[in-house]
Amino acid sequence: MPVDYDLVILGGTLEGRIAARAAVGYGARVALVEPPGLFAQRQQASYLLCALQQLADGQRQQAVSSLFYQSAFPQAERQFASQSLGNAALSLNWEAVLEWSRIASETQLPDLALTALGAAGVDVIAAMPEGLSRRLTVTVAQRQLTARAVLAAYGSVPYPIFEAGVGALARPALTGIESLLQAKALPESLWIWGGSPESVMWADALGALGVKVTLVADRLLRYEDSEVRGYVRSQLIISGIQIVTSAEVINRASKSNLQTIAETSLFLERRKPAFVLPDSVQRPVVQYPDAEYPRQGRTYLFSNKYLQLAHPRLFACGSLLHGRAVHRAVAQQEALVAVKNALFWPNQSVDYGLIPEGYGHFARVGVTPKFAQEGSVPYSADRDYRVWTASSSNSTDLSRLSPQPALCKLICKRDKLQSIHLLGDGANELIEPLALMIGRPVNDLLVAVERLPGLPTAQSLSGLVRTAAQKATRSRWQPGNWRRDWAENWFNWRRSR
Repeated sequence: MPVDYDLVILGGTLEGRIAARAAVGYGARVALVEPPGLFAQRQQASYLLCALQQLADGQRQQAVSSLFYQSAFPQAERQFASQSLGNAALSLNWEAVLEWSRIASETQLPDLALTALGAAGVDVIAAMPEGLSRRLTVTVAQRQLTARAVLAAYGSVPYPIFEAGVGALARPALTGIESLLQAKALPESLWIWGGSPESVMWADALGALGVKVTLVADRLLRYEDSEVRGYVRSQLIISGIQIVTSAEVINRASKSNLQTIAETSLFLERRKPAFVLPDSVQRPVVQYPDAEYPRQGRTYLFSNKYLQLAHPRLFACGSLLHGRAVHRAVAQQEALVAVKNALFWPNQSVDYGLIPEGYGHFARVGVTPKFAQEGSVPYSADRDYRVWTASSSNSTDLSRLSPQPALCKLICKRDKLQSIHLLGDGANELIEPLALMIGRPVNDLLVAVERLPGLPTAQSLSGLVRTAAQKATRSRWQPGNWRRDWAENWFNWRRSR
């Protein structure tokens, strides 16, 4: 049957626009259906977090400067400066911060603007999709778009949603970052619900700016390495952030307190998708049991390894497949693979172990084994695994009052790198070049670190990577290792001749 488009993208996210750009680059006829304002809202939230993190770093450095220069002021002036510094968050020009994030969201990605996509050949339809039939006919703005394939890339932040099979709209309460975008001033206290890296970054940035933050997390950073999780938790507590479970909040709070908590809460854990696909084109939304790795756990849409849904010509990417916010690099890689599978032949899958994920002061690449997540002894699970770590208290760092620990953890299987975990300043920029070492012998990592260009921010952290790699290399020649035994036998035979 003839169709109007080779691919129709139900967008509203960064990965949706990247998919549209990639699809039209193949020469396909593409339509991008995107609800007005949804993409801009998400981009502004991303740049708002970036702004708060930079302001938080500056706030920490000011606190250190005040500590070292306080002897130059009289006692009364020192107290006044201390009080002013502690109340800096209350005097923050919140409207200026929001305006900066809005301008950044509109100017930082000119190649993915709707005008640029339209000029490239994408048929942009700024409207909310109203329906999707079994024959992949998308109903939008009193139009029907027939497609050879459809890609769901609309994300999962609070937004007016369509219930499957129901034409009425339901608008959920603004309980995500969108509520901050509409706030008149930075709140004095916040409850952040969720144990994801996104929740940790928001809690850390807002807490450094003077906001009283309570992080409600039943399982903090559940898919990260247990040692990294412990360090991050300790740093949050040292910085004044209270960490509690949802059961503790419900048991201790009264009805009036719960209402107050709800009014000052940001829910960043699991959110509804912007558009619920009907059951005729996908399997019903169910809770799949958690698997060993994060990308095989609970999902909103169930897909195979080729990112196909129950309908063979319907694909999805991003948070829709994970039931939670995912790293931008993961969503973008899924979008590129899904586009290629939708336009040509579905035979490509995403290798998640090669995608680096950076979350501020901690980052990782590779698949983290379950024993590393739970903190159990690796040899009890699989003797093929070896773990090498190098850490530093970073006590000479004067960018913050409390020392920021630094950690490098290498997990190898049969002497080949399985995953790399970094904690400390510069983890984001250092994890990118190290991602190429996954699946290769650990000795290659040592060579790669020696050849790294100068990274001033990650200089101390790159030294820890070098130390951990040297430990792994030297361990091959320890007594009991076959290489050491072979060498001893060789020299014994030579001496006996």
